Amino acid sequence: MITKLHILALPLLFSAALPLASAQSKAGGEAQYERGEKLFTTYCARCHGKHADGEGRMVKRLYRKLKTQLPSNFTLGIYADRPAEYLRKIITYGGENNAMSKYMPPFGEELSDENIDDLVHLIKKIPEKHIRTINP
Repeated sequence: MITKLHILALPLLFSAALPLASAQSKAGGEAQYERGEKLFTTYCARCHGKHADGEGRMVKRLYRKLKTQLPSNFTLGIYADRPAEYLRKIITYGGENNAMSKYMPPFGEELSDENIDDLVHLIKKIPEKHIRTINP
């Protein structure tokens, strides 16, 4: 039998669980960001730069010599508001298959769906993290 006391206690029960869920979600987001950073260093930094500023070592070796479109600078936030699916497609199928640079290789056969999701998460969060490092 449900009493008035039970009904009054329900909101308290749910409100107590919200901070825990929020903390877990934040911790999960940080873990995903960290996994994305490791993948970015391995697969993306040589072109997009170790700081994701579009100034990787291949910029001098390839892009500027060929006078072609430079790799994206993720610190600017251009991709932060784009749909995750848009970024997934570029990472999975490469730039040329998405009307972008032919030098952006497809990683769909190399990376798992989870890896690609981690990279997408990172790319969308980079501007926020970048602003914190230049304006502490």
